[in-house]
Amino acid sequence: MRTLRGSRYADHDVARTREGEAAAIEGLVGAGVSVETRDSRGFTALILAAYHGHAEAVRTLLRLGADACAGDGRGNSALMGAAFQGQKRVVELLLAQPCAVDQANRVGQTALMFARLFGRSEVADLLTAAGASLARRDASGRSSEDWARTQAPPAGGPP
Repeated sequence: MRTLRGSRYADHDVARTREGEAAAIEGLVGAGVSVETRDSRGFTALILAAYHGHAEAVRTLLRLGADACAGDGRGNSALMGAAFQGQKRVVELLLAQPCAVDQANRVGQTALMFARLFGRSEVADLLTAAGASLARRDASGRSSEDWARTQAPPAGGPP
């Protein structure tokens, strides 16, 4: 398979996943484009589809052999992107893959930390049920609970 990273077509091809175009993805891979093609920012099709909540595109990419554990240039995985955005259906699909639920990016952050940071409680519950560690800390020493507290409303509520 040919890989288009760095070509003028890579951004366009990978961007099709941002729109959730499962049929277009199948066509591109069938034409020889690698399922692991990255755009100019280092995002794979799976990372973008997961982030944007396109469950059918995620399902298609996984079936075609996309690496669910691959990270972008900062080490953020598809699971982290889906957790960040609160994409529950996508998180469920990705948790069925052979990746560590506590896989960390380059600064030690996990999908659970992203879910807690942005108040995605349903996703955080899924991740915890799948074995995500509440005690794990990132490079700055923060746990998922610490990240959740950064989003808590101030005492006494809004002014």
